[in-house]
Amino acid sequence: MQQDIPWIPIYTTGRSLAAFLGYPYLFDTKGRWIGFVTPEGAVYSIHGDYVGQLEANPRAPRVLRHLETAPLHPRMTPPPRPHFAPQTGMTVPLPPAPPKPPPGTVDVFLTMPELLPPFEE
Repeated sequence: MQQDIPWIPIYTTGRSLAAFLGYPYLFDTKGRWIGFVTPEGAVYSIHGDYVGQLEANPRAPRVLRHLETAPLHPRMTPPPRPHFAPQTGMTVPLPPAPPKPPPGTVDVFLTMPELLPPFEE
């Protein structure tokens, strides 16, 4: 089943690998489930708390959080726990340098990684 999943690498603004998206599930680089993504690109923690927005850059997607509007997003019910995870030894291409985040916006994986704690059994 794992080979059927199109894994999308998620990067930081600093071009480091931060996570893998196997839609709708988001995993850290150790293969632990840390969140999920809605069809609109909103990113939520495994607890259903809004984290940010998946940037629509197909070559170097990253998770950005607009500091003013983030608290306005309602909690969501997480999907069922995934029964798959990415292989942590995957190699990914170095992404192009992304632009700076817009004013009032932060890169979640660089500045607020605690918003995406891993699932613990």
